[in-house]
Amino acid sequence: MKLTKEGLLTFARLDDFLEPFTAAHVEKAKSLGADVLVYSDLPWMKESRHSTELSNTLRIALLQFDSYDHWLSRLNKDTRYEIRKSRKMIQTRIIERATKPEAEQIVGLYTESPFREGRYFAEYSAWTAEKLLGKDLTDRRQLSVVAVYENQVVGFAKTIFNGQVAVVGTMLSSLSIRKKVRGVSNALLSAQIEALSQKGIRFLVYGKLDVLAGLDRFKASHGFTGATVIYSYVTLTPKGRLLAGLGMYQPFDIVFSTRLKFLIPHLGNLQRHLPLSVIQKLHLYA
Repeated sequence: MKLTKEGLLTFARLDDFLEPFTAAHVEKAKSLGADVLVYSDLPWMKESRHSTELSNTLRIALLQFDSYDHWLSRLNKDTRYEIRKSRKMIQTRIIERATKPEAEQIVGLYTESPFREGRYFAEYSAWTAEKLLGKDLTDRRQLSVVAVYENQVVGFAKTIFNGQVAVVGTMLSSLSIRKKVRGVSNALLSAQIEALSQKGIRFLVYGKLDVLAGLDRFKASHGFTGATVIYSYVTLTPKGRLLAGLGMYQPFDIVFSTRLKFLIPHLGNLQRHLPLSVIQKLHLYA
């Protein structure tokens, strides 16, 4: 459970798509001083409990696989060819703790540009090499993979997992290398699926759909399909109930994925004309 403050509300939020909701979470969220508890259902695990008080639905990208070979066999031949080609050209490996050069190169991916795919990149400048050094990048709950080309880190991916379900948290490829080398994302994703399948993972969630058309096409070509999930909200305090009555009960990222979804196609053009500090403060990147 994570505690975050956004605007006037403090949210307690279970790990999206990973953590099943129980009644005990309500009491824990109250003890942490949260105004609203937020959680998603897990329909692929037959977990469909949701609050009757407040809820929203949205579509996410979901991949189901029995093994790496099973996943690969269901892709079209062109995609399989591109994956095999990228794995020959680009070295991938699981990374547990980064060396100083690796940490600097991974951070370089985060800070390469504040805009990716035409929109503000929410994790831009979120890391420094000092913060990354000494951090466990792969453990019992997360898996990190780097892609290396000519001794340079050109991609970084991280998933978190629980039981049979994993969620892609980060999937970064170098913008500068794209003119020279194609397929970094292919190499990263396939390496993740290969490693996750060996851990008994059978479901992989890769973000929301209907946000970036190019990314949606990439997901579809790699076997992901749309799944509808329900987000539920439990108000815990008088302030939470008051603001919920005014329609203010969602974290910013879910607001943009539901009620303000119509603004998403226009965000890229808007962001280009705003200071980064304004984008970050108003969360104009969900």
